[in-house]
Amino acid sequence: MTIWGVPEADIDGCDREQTMGEAIAQLSPQTLEACEAHASELFSRANLGHEAMRELYQITLLRCAERTIHGLDPTRHEIDAGATKAMLNQCSGGMDDIPTAPELVQRHLSLASLPDIYYRIVEVLGDPNSTATTISDVISKDVSLSAKLLNSPFYGFPSKIDSITRAVALLGFNELAMLAHGISVIRHFQDMPITCLDMQSFWKHSVACGLLARALAGRRPGLSEERFFVAGLLHDIGRLIMLKEMPHIMGKVLLHATENNLDTWRAERDILGYDHAAVAGHLMGEWCMPVDLRNMVARHHHPDLADNVFEAGFIHLADIMTIAMDMGCSGSYRVPPLSAGAWDVLDLPQGLLVTSVRQTDRQLDEIVSMFFSGQGNER
Repeated sequence: MTIWGVPEADIDGCDREQTMGEAIAQLSPQTLEACEAHASELFSRANLGHEAMRELYQITLLRCAERTIHGLDPTRHEIDAGATKAMLNQCSGGMDDIPTAPELVQRHLSLASLPDIYYRIVEVLGDPNSTATTISDVISKDVSLSAKLLNSPFYGFPSKIDSITRAVALLGFNELAMLAHGISVIRHFQDMPITCLDMQSFWKHSVACGLLARALAGRRPGLSEERFFVAGLLHDIGRLIMLKEMPHIMGKVLLHATENNLDTWRAERDILGYDHAAVAGHLMGEWCMPVDLRNMVARHHHPDLADNVFEAGFIHLADIMTIAMDMGCSGSYRVPPLSAGAWDVLDLPQGLLVTSVRQTDRQLDEIVSMFFSGQGNER
């Protein structure tokens, strides 16, 4: 039914919340108690009065129980305030002069540049005479990028795509170019040395957000799914810039968030006056990335303020789902509130939430390993 585009169906005499409740009721009291304690902590900031957030809470309970039954750690990212504070103290120090978001981006750009392939792809995208053959020739010259774009688990096809030309035919010129665009940006950040962030977990969170955004958007006709994957993949790159360029100040930010039970982006605003999403937006602007992609990333915490609430809403929801489902971590340990306005604009069936989670589960580890060799093999 999902393949046919039917993520959920109303069944006479069957209520979704009742069915979920019955599944949860079958858990042993000990398992249920442990999973409820974990889920309650994870969702302590969330607006559980919203129907979609209640659905995510129940999915989290069942996932936690499943991990317990299979002998896995159900609370891998459980918050240990003492350990967190000790780790963050590695970053903390005196408060230097705080740069503005544009100044921070310029500081970073003066020290590092994107790989050449990025600029060649930008040139192809900006040339009205470019063809499928043009983009195929450019990408094919980069062996590593080609290997990533031809990997079958990424697209969900049963067999490997054997050429970039074939990939263009299946996905389309703009879609493949957009993917190549995003993957080439990731190379810039992949080996960035940051001591107070688990980079393996960060990239797992980023890939999961991209996969969930693509799965959610894929149920709406006429949307380019790959744009949403790239926006999800890049949504937290601003935090990497902040941690790299001003680790002492970010140490204070992360400690402020931990000690005051704040979302990290709120702590960033308290200390800096801006957050990582704003930094990412400025960075993507400097790199001449598409305006719609930039807006999705820059407004993923505030989709109601975006020029296109519909598009930013997908990244907002995917980020929340990634945190709720414990798919890696980029520095946020609790599920933030869902924008009710964005959810209304998206107009998605609730059944799509669990469907998207299952789809992402099937792909996540293999794709993380594909993008970041040797990383992200533990689920």
